[in-house]
This record gives sequence, structure tokens and C-alpha cells, in this order.
Amino acid sequence: MKRICVFLFSGTGMTKYVVNKITPELEKLQVKVDIYPIEKTQIQSIPLSTYDTVGIAYPVHAFNAPKIVVDFARQLPKVRASNVFLISTAGENHPVNYSSSRLLINILHKKNYHVFYDKQFYMPSNFAVKYDEPKAEQLIATANAEIPQTAHDIANLACCKRNNSFLSKSMAFIGRAEWFGAVFIGKLFYADKKCSHCGICADSCPNHNIVSGNHMRFKWHCGLCMRCLYICPQHAIKVHQPFKFISFEEWYTNEELLVGRKK
Repeated sequence: MKRICVFLFSGTGMTKYVVNKITPELEKLQVKVDIYPIEKTQIQSIPLSTYDTVGIAYPVHAFNAPKIVVDFARQLPKVRASNVFLISTAGENHPVNYSSSRLLINILHKKNYHVFYDKQFYMPSNFAVKYDEPKAEQLIATANAEIPQTAHDIANLACCKRNNSFLSKSMAFIGRAEWFGAVFIGKLFYADKKCSHCGICADSCPNHNIVSGNHMRFKWHCGLCMRCLYICPQHAIKVHQPFKFISFEEWYTNEELLVGRKK
């Protein structure tokens, strides 16, 4: 039986949704899958040599893989040769997102990882623009329809790569400014009077940016994954102006989206 490990980062659950749908399809093809959340994984503890294929899954942030994913890739050990597939999720099918994996692929190639597959799924947005429910359901249905073929391609090492235009490469380069801007925007997050001090946001933050207690405090490590905004049971986390627009008042109603406003 083939063995695959997937290193997963998912801010609000869209990428996790896709990976969790691909996993049983791979298992139908006699592939054993182990999933490791990037923010909780010490790469030294993972027996990479025991896996036939390695996957990295992430949401597109400002036309790039998130910084936490890029930093994780830099920690991977150099190997003789290893096949890698990339799964990403984005809010729309637009050419400016097509180079989101470029920096990640460059890092992996220098460590002798061969990226044979680079597939992007389009899922409901979690940033600034909330899609209406019919559009969200349509995107999810389209992703579900593509997943069996994706699993087949990964299991059989089929090649899937995207063309990187000058525009998409330029936007990816410019978009990396978000890595620095996010820490400043993160300082505009706050918990309002509805906060029950449950600590869910602090425990869930992949960058350990939130200090819970009688007075919630947001530090200088925000990656703008948006998880805290939508996982809060009280809807207590807000963003000060001029960035109030980036968050939704209500999350999507689809119960399969794994990180959302708790009822």
C-alpha cells in the first residue's frame, strides 16, 4: 500500500475541507494518508522517508502561500529525491492566483523535492467579500466534483502544473508585502464586551498571536488567516477601522465547512 503524508494549513477550514474530501478518495485507491497540521508539526518528528509522496495544502493569501507554509517548507530536510503535490484553495479562479506556489516550489526544488502536481480549488471567500449562499454552494459542488480525479492523479503521479504569467508572478512578488502588513493589521483586532474569555481564539491561533485572560491582547505575529474571527462562539472579535471591512458579520451556513461561527 502506498503511503502519503499531507502537511496542511487551513485558516478557516476551506483547505481542510478539500483535504478531508480527498483523503477517503485516496484510501479507495489503496493509499494510506496521514495528515499533519503545519502549525502543530515538528518536522524532525515526521519519518519522511517512509512516505512515497508528500503533499502540502494551503489557502492562497495575497497571491502566495501563507508565510507560515513557506517557513515550514524552509525547515524541510534536503532529500535525495521525493515527489510532492501541492493543493491550494482560493476565493476565485483568476490568473493572478496562478503563481501562488512559485516561491514554495523554488524552495522545494532546492531541497530535491520534485513538485509534479499543483492543483488549485476555488472555495468561498473568507476575506472582505462574502459570497452569497448559492455561489458558495456552487463552488463547493464544483470542488467536490473535481476531487475524485484529483485523488486519482495524485495516486498515479500524474502531472498537473499551472502556467505562470508575468502578471501572476509580479502580483505574487508584490503580495508578499502582506507578510509584513499583516502584523500591523493584526494589532487592530480586538475583543468586544461579548467576549466570555473562553480562550478558544488563543488556543486556535496558528501564530500564537493572542493572549487570553481578563483583557485579550493581540501581539505582533498575526498572519491574517482570519481563524479567530470566525471560530469565536460569541462573535466577539472585531477589527478596528480602516480594516473593519475584512471580516464578515456571519459565516457561511454550510455545516461541512469546518471552522465557522459556532451557534
